[in-house]
Amino acid sequence: MGQIKADLFIAGSTIDEVKKRTPKEGKYLKGQAAYHLQQAAEKLIKIQIYYAVKQPDQRKLYKHAINELLNYARSLGISIIVPKYIEDKKLVLSSWEADGRYDVHMTVKITQLEKAYEEIENWCDDLQKKGFK
Repeated sequence: MGQIKADLFIAGSTIDEVKKRTPKEGKYLKGQAAYHLQQAAEKLIKIQIYYAVKQPDQRKLYKHAINELLNYARSLGISIIVPKYIEDKKLVLSSWEADGRYDVHMTVKITQLEKAYEEIENWCDDLQKKGFK
């Protein structure tokens, strides 16, 4: 959970910084915020798998695509907690893993980042209240 909180902190701080800059100056910062939000979402799924399964298939966990991780968890019969927003945006969020770091043409709206941040932070808080550490 510490890594997830670190990703959220970096994403939140970066989103705040983007708002202080011109769109051109903030473009690459938005990509970094998107990357860390994707990482937090990915880890929130993985932490649930690790809590539910003693020996998960590491090859199936060594993925970044949120839809693939959700499919793997569900194939194991795990009752996984995932907000509707994450379900609805799983392909977009998954694309942020690589695009946020490498694609110089990536564009993401600050409002998308803010919404994703809010949803992922609430998801993280919810899982913590349920005992995930």
